[in-house]
Amino acid sequence: MLRPGGLVTRCATAVLGLAVVTAGATSAWDTARSGAGLRDKLKIVAPAAPGGGWDTTARELQHAAQANELTGTAEVLNVEGAGGTIGLARTANQPGDPNTLLLTGTTMLGAIEINGSSTRVSDTTPIARITEDYDAIVVPADSPLRTVHDLMDRWRADSGGVVGGGGSIGSLDHLLAGSAAAEAGVGPAGLNYIAYSGGGEMVAALLGDHLDVGFANTDEISDQVAAGELRVLGVSAPQRTTDLPDAPTLREAGVDIVLSNWRGLVAAPGITAEQAADARAFVRELTATPQWRDALRRNNWLDGFQDGPEFDRTLAAETDRIRDITEKLGLA
Repeated sequence: MLRPGGLVTRCATAVLGLAVVTAGATSAWDTARSGAGLRDKLKIVAPAAPGGGWDTTARELQHAAQANELTGTAEVLNVEGAGGTIGLARTANQPGDPNTLLLTGTTMLGAIEINGSSTRVSDTTPIARITEDYDAIVVPADSPLRTVHDLMDRWRADSGGVVGGGGSIGSLDHLLAGSAAAEAGVGPAGLNYIAYSGGGEMVAALLGDHLDVGFANTDEISDQVAAGELRVLGVSAPQRTTDLPDAPTLREAGVDIVLSNWRGLVAAPGITAEQAADARAFVRELTATPQWRDALRRNNWLDGFQDGPEFDRTLAAETDRIRDITEKLGLA
């Protein structure tokens, strides 16, 4: 149901939060620096609290490494705060550390711009991109919005009256909402967007008639779509996804938007060329294990593996693209 007025956008706690480090993290981090490399001691930094996407990815990597005895020890370190930039700064401030891999991705690139972070992903050593997934624009099954163009027409008629919601400010959900609204001629001041800490909260609000439209990872809403509770207006992928095979892409719907939520791994700055090459080889071996291939399937992650110069180019292009989007949204 569409309502006049709308709610005030509120920033996610991930953008404003302080770092939260699990017990013993500082000593564990320092200990890792004394190891000979990833095959001796592996430290995976999830730059978020336990339970989220980064944490899940880190623990799947940890399990695969342990199950295949690729390393002597494998630990996950949760460093929460500011959309991942606290974990980024922590890693960048450990030059020469051969034992640590930090998870990065779309959300972190957005947070860097929004928070004005002095530390950039370019201050680390890029290793590999490992996964990729996409977002969907969804409405309740009984919504009068039948297509993306219906949504854009409502935005043009009364942008503030369309209440949208998704993940944290600067997340892929928010970037997709802003990009779609911009296609309708709606600027950042006209976007009525509510940030939630997780996809489950957004779905509950959407089904509870507190939102008109939602923006979420395809995996987060696929069950409700299958149950007939939600309907997809468009997906931000270049082609239809396996978890939402009947849902059109935004390009199919006539809106030229493709945005992915990718995750990758970087190492500390100052490691040697030999250590960087070994880290890339280690990650290639890790992501070829049966346990990791099963993790991709169970989590509906696409295999987005890239390393070397290919990943370097992707990282530079994504950094420029996310900076452009956040500036257009008035966030940077």
